[in-house]
Amino acid sequence: MRLLKLVIVDDEPILLEGLIKTYDWKGMGFEVVGSARNGEQAIEIIKEKRPHVVLTDIRMKQISGLMVMEEIEKENINCLFIVLSAYRDFEYAQQACDLGAFAYLLKPVNDEKLKETMRQAWKTCTEQIKNEEKYSSWQNLMIKDSYSFLQVIVQKYVQGNISEEKTEEVFRILGSDLEEGDRFITVCTDLDLTYKITHSLDYEAARFALIQLLEEKIREQFYYWKFENDEGNFAFIIKTGENSSVKDLKQILEFIKNKEKQPVLASISKPYKGIHGIKRSYTEARKLFELASMSGASAFTLPEETDDKADKALVENAELSILNAVRRNDDEGLKAAFVQFIYGLPKGEEVQCGYIHRVMVRAEFAVEDSYGMTEELKKQFQNYYRNMQNLTAAKAVDVCYKILCRAIRQRKEQIEKNEMTYFKDYMSEAVAYIEEHLNDEGLSIASVAEQVYLNPVYFGRVFKNTFHMTFKKYLMKKRMEKARELLERADISIGDICERVGIGNPSYFSHLFKEYTGKLPSEYKKESEL
Repeated sequence: MRLLKLVIVDDEPILLEGLIKTYDWKGMGFEVVGSARNGEQAIEIIKEKRPHVVLTDIRMKQISGLMVMEEIEKENINCLFIVLSAYRDFEYAQQACDLGAFAYLLKPVNDEKLKETMRQAWKTCTEQIKNEEKYSSWQNLMIKDSYSFLQVIVQKYVQGNISEEKTEEVFRILGSDLEEGDRFITVCTDLDLTYKITHSLDYEAARFALIQLLEEKIREQFYYWKFENDEGNFAFIIKTGENSSVKDLKQILEFIKNKEKQPVLASISKPYKGIHGIKRSYTEARKLFELASMSGASAFTLPEETDDKADKALVENAELSILNAVRRNDDEGLKAAFVQFIYGLPKGEEVQCGYIHRVMVRAEFAVEDSYGMTEELKKQFQNYYRNMQNLTAAKAVDVCYKILCRAIRQRKEQIEKNEMTYFKDYMSEAVAYIEEHLNDEGLSIASVAEQVYLNPVYFGRVFKNTFHMTFKKYLMKKRMEKARELLERADISIGDICERVGIGNPSYFSHLFKEYTGKLPSEYKKESEL
């Protein structure tokens, strides 16, 4: 097994030492090349050692784990971050994810969870190293045929096999640095598959003629790269300096459709700037091509087709609110965003449907990127796309809203389920601690939460979800049950019982016991002695 470099960061010396010495890092494919007790040390060690993976505490004095991630990102050091926290803090988790964290783990670390995470990190890093090694072997090809080489690089980049940094490096080496006004548009195209069924003998010939003619027309106006993508359709990534090129490309496709008399499917992305824009345009065109495929023969999909600028701005803000609500699992926010969205839609049934379909595509991306998709939810999205041409704008909005509400509800249920499973051991530990310390008058939700390394507020919520009662009510129940058990023994006085259940004031104890059982302690004791 190839050993990768690992740096471990934690501001608690005991925990840091435990992390380093407790685990069989070499067995997981890693060599610990450095450690740090604060954020400042971590930054220096990461710069020096250039590790493949950094395991870091997220909460540290002065320079936090998040700040370390931000600094390393600025330095363009390519490594995976696995962050640790003693708090179930989703805001921190979100920030870590935004900064590109590979994983987020809670303290105390579950051994099996850590091992599985490290295995996945090793696999991810190893695949990236292999791709980069392949890239290095392409130097000769770069010299011989720069255009072909760049086309290979662009294809690998948009398919996620080469990093953006490596792609930028290739552009610089080849002297193909982008100009300020350079934009990229992706066109995905193919024949409708139904044509293959009805014209199986000449399908491939017709498909070849389509791509050849399209390439000829694009070559007359644009610089481009062409390849067949993973789905089997053709992608043209086009470099242009004009936003109006989208309309020019649509005219080319219309010309070819009319000339060839065949069911042409196509999608055209928006123009996007920079190296990142290449990938963004490709991803958008691929998704739009799915819509074209579901719409039937001779379908073209574009990101937008409206000149109503005022309405456009309003709708786009509403779209963003919808996507944010989906990411946050905010059903109330989703409802409000849809109301805003409906009021902002421009006139015209076709234009309205176009906006709604676009929201659905982007929302699907948001669900997939944030939480992943269940098979049931995938089917619902697919059914929507399959039937969208038969939906009115009003019906499309209704269906879209219901699907996204269902996505949020499913995610909330899954979160609660995961929490209950994950925190089963925490709650068992908490209950054991309560049983052992019932005699402690100072026993509180804060003291118990501290024992299981959880934030008191969050601990209280998880506790209530687990036992279907508040911590306070649960503690009182346990104390009264213990008191009742002790009252049944003749050798223990009521005063001693008060001390053993952590209620020092006998009068207050009597009041609570009667409230719980309906009887005073003295009455209960007499009855038990009969």
